[in-house]
Amino acid sequence: MLIIQQVRKDYAGTLILDIPRLSLEKGVYWLTGANGSGKTTLLRILAGMAPFKGSIFLNNISLHKQPTGYRSQLGWAEAEPLYPPFVTARELIDFYQSTRKAGTKQVDMLINFFGIQSFINLSVEAYSSGMVKRLSLLLAFIGKPALILLDEPLATLDAEAAQALPTLIREYQTAYNTSFIFSSHQPIADNGLIINSRLIIANRTVQPAA
Repeated sequence: MLIIQQVRKDYAGTLILDIPRLSLEKGVYWLTGANGSGKTTLLRILAGMAPFKGSIFLNNISLHKQPTGYRSQLGWAEAEPLYPPFVTARELIDFYQSTRKAGTKQVDMLINFFGIQSFINLSVEAYSSGMVKRLSLLLAFIGKPALILLDEPLATLDAEAAQALPTLIREYQTAYNTSFIFSSHQPIADNGLIINSRLIIANRTVQPAA
């Protein structure tokens, strides 16, 4: 379960998010809202990537009080991921595999699923935006995360990968009981994927759709 309590985010003295309380059971959630409403900001807060006031708990583990334990439960893929230009996908994958104690069988499956074999040993500086996107999604799925956050996962992703993504989400729900929160201006192709609820950001807060 994810619990958000009294979360406030200010920027340059302006309040941009104010969430009194939000409790989400395990499931798949589609985060929607107008451009600039705070979707990416909220996901970055949940990922432990942006400062905020308030409390966030994932399976009773506090982001503020137990940051390492909290982050160990998360997978996170940014809308426009940035990696050091000199590293390779292989190096990043090996690092994530080690820190998340993931098996080689799972990692090999993800490499094949996202089709990065042809550039896995090239430096990131040689990647197109689509290649970087595939890598970022792959890294988010390594291990057995309780929650995976996907910010605009379809942006710059080719049609084949976009059509296959719901299958992988369903597999992780079944195998690891993983929950998902994704932001997208368009729905992910269902392919049997059930969206438990749509979350709407408006007026600096977030609420489940009626």
